[in-house]
This record gives sequence, structure tokens and C-alpha cells, in this order.
Amino acid sequence: MGSGSSKSSKKGGKGKKDKTFLIKSLEQHEGGINSMCLSQGGSTIITVSEDKTGRLWDTKTEECVGTLTGHTGYITYVCASDKYAFTGSSDKTIRKWNLETGACCKVFEGHASVVHRLIYAGDILFSSSYDKTIRCWHADTGEKLKVFRGHKRGVHPILLVPSEANRGTYIDMDNSDDILVSGSSDNTAKAWEMNSNDCLITFKGHEGPVLCLAVDGKGKLLFTGSSDCTVRSWDLLTGAPIKVFKGHSASVLSIQIVNKLMYTCSADYTARCWVVEFGDCTRTYKGHKHVVSTMLVQDGLLFTGDGDGLAKAFDAKSGVCKRTFKGHLYSIASLLEHKNKLYTASYDCTLKIWDTSNIRENEDDIYSQENGVK
Repeated sequence: MGSGSSKSSKKGGKGKKDKTFLIKSLEQHEGGINSMCLSQGGSTIITVSEDKTGRLWDTKTEECVGTLTGHTGYITYVCASDKYAFTGSSDKTIRKWNLETGACCKVFEGHASVVHRLIYAGDILFSSSYDKTIRCWHADTGEKLKVFRGHKRGVHPILLVPSEANRGTYIDMDNSDDILVSGSSDNTAKAWEMNSNDCLITFKGHEGPVLCLAVDGKGKLLFTGSSDCTVRSWDLLTGAPIKVFKGHSASVLSIQIVNKLMYTCSADYTARCWVVEFGDCTRTYKGHKHVVSTMLVQDGLLFTGDGDGLAKAFDAKSGVCKRTFKGHLYSIASLLEHKNKLYTASYDCTLKIWDTSNIRENEDDIYSQENGVK
């Protein structure tokens, strides 16, 4: 079980002198944190690090309750169910962990290089790698079910688009309309058929690596973000190009679709909001002075984290900065909000917890005004 130090501070936002909103700083990791996720039940946060370990954090006690040890290389990514966590590593393996005990209960071997991303769906696990492949595994047994080959360079983002029939509750590998999408450093995205190893469509048009993927709520439109500064939309079923979203001046690092709007963040120090149907940029979220490395749109707020260790919360509609969370020394790799708390994981080895209570109320506009935000 995990041990180590943590630092607490009085909850911010109560008085004029305390505006940090920092609740707690958890400092058990000995290397930069690369990825973070919340268990499906919401009871545990899992972080993974350059120190080759993962950590389990109880969301109620805000303490480390387990250490995941076994990988021989830095851990790149983590995803979780309600009972298990799955981690991908530079040691070319994936490991399955019991969230109650912290024990490793399965090792998935087969990739020939760094594992980049993971998707857990029912009893199926998907993984992408620098070895140019995507692999499909049985999440319980560890059996390798399929290997998707066709990309000419490393594969980074992957996205599962469930069919309307099963609505993502399960995947029938023998007869499935589910589609797996991958993005690669070869400047393309590909759509793959579940019940074969065939590539259905190759999405060509970007002039740089495809760094992020998203799909609309109906599973009809695919969005690809690239280092060429653009986002492109496509008909997922036919591969027909639809729109090119131009406005960013550096790599597009993340995409999130909310109803008829698309949110993006970029290495150009900004995040943006777009109207999917027309391709217009309706809002630019400014204030960062470094790469906006990660973002999250939730309940009317846009949370952003940057390469200087600064996190911000914007009113998604108006663009007003509601709060600034300052305290990390290095880049923020991942963030999530859960029960009025913002969790930020950073390359400075820490997981910080911030107060987001009342942030969606107008009283917080006072704080924005005090900090020069109009």
C-alpha cells in the first residue's frame, strides 16, 4: 500500500486573502505524472508516472491507498472499469490491476514498442502503439484477439464508436457494427471493422500527424485534429471530407464535442469553440502563456491546463475566466472534475486537488473582476 507525504491548505474562495482554491497537494510520485483517470464507480483516481508506478487515490479520504508496481518502463496511459485498472507502458506491455488490492492480475504481451493509448469496453481492451499497430485483447483472459495493421508510423489516439444496436454495452467481435478509429504519425486516420482485420476507410488530408480524435453524439461525424493546426470533419461511414476548421496557429492537441459545438485546445496557447455545422470559431479562450496541453468541458465550464502548470476554468458560453488554479511547477498532463473538486496531474510529480464549489454561480464573477478578467 502507498505511503508518503501530502500537503493540505484551507479551502479557497472563502476569504479575500485566500484565492488559490488549493485543497490538497499529493506528492507520493517520484516522477512526472503522464495520465490519470477515475474509476467507473467514482471511488478511486488512478495516476501513472515516469517513475514506473501507478497510484490509487481514495476520492473520499484524498489519500493514497495503493501503489501499482511491476512495469519496467515509464507508464504512458491508464483507463479503468469499476474494479480494475489497465496501464500501458514503454516496456511494451499492458497490465491489469485489482483496484481493491493493488495487485497485478494480468500482463498483456505482444506489442513491439511503447504502448500509447488504451480503451476498455466491456470485456474487450484496445491498445495503440509506436509499433504501428492497434491490438484487441480479451480483458479478462489477456488473450490477443486481433491485430490491426496498416499505418505506416506510430499510432497514438484511438476511438471506439459503438453501434446504435448495442449502445456500447458490449462488443460482439464476430458480428459487430462497432467501428474502431485510429490516428497516426503517418498523417492519416483509419476506421477498422470489428469482425475482421480490415481497414474500412483511410482518412487522408492532414499535412501532419493526427494527434486527437472525436465523434459526434450520433456516431456519424469523425473529427481529427493535427499538428498541421487544423481540425477536419469526415463522414465516418463513407470517408467523405466535410469541413476544415482553420484558426489555430499550432498543433491541435485535444477535441471534445458537446451537442452541436466542438471544443479544441492547442499549442498556440489558446482553446477554441466552434460550430460543427458551419465550421465557424465562435469563441477563443485566452489567458494562457504556454501550450494548452489538456482540457475538459463539463456542465457549462471549460477547464484547461497548460505547459507552465497553470489551470483555468472558463465559462464555456461567455469565455469569461472564472478561476485560475496556480501551483504546479511544470506542465499539466491530465485533469478531471468530480464532486466539486478539480484534480490536476502534472509532470512536477504531484496530483493537486482544487475547490470548484460555487464556481458556476455568478458570485465567482467577482473573483474574475479582481483578477482583471473582463
